[in-house]
Amino acid sequence: MAASLVCLLAFTSCDKEKAITVEQLPAAAQSYLQTTYPGVKVLFVKEESELFSTEYKVQLENRMEVKFDSDGVPIDVDMD
Repeated sequence: MAASLVCLLAFTSCDKEKAITVEQLPAAAQSYLQTTYPGVKVLFVKEESELFSTEYKVQLENRMEVKFDSDGVPIDVDMD
């Protein structure tokens, strides 16, 4: 039974992506964006949910992409 469950989980993708608003980001992420990139427009925000974690990707008009963990802590910053 356990082996069947492991096989089922291995072949079932739990990854989900959805567009959200800036206001739906964790407060820490909103604060970081306002402080670090004042006046820079947010083009889009994606919430990426996996089995046990959630991350957020924010694309800014200055071609910067900031990735946050589920608590709103920045974990990666890239220039597109």
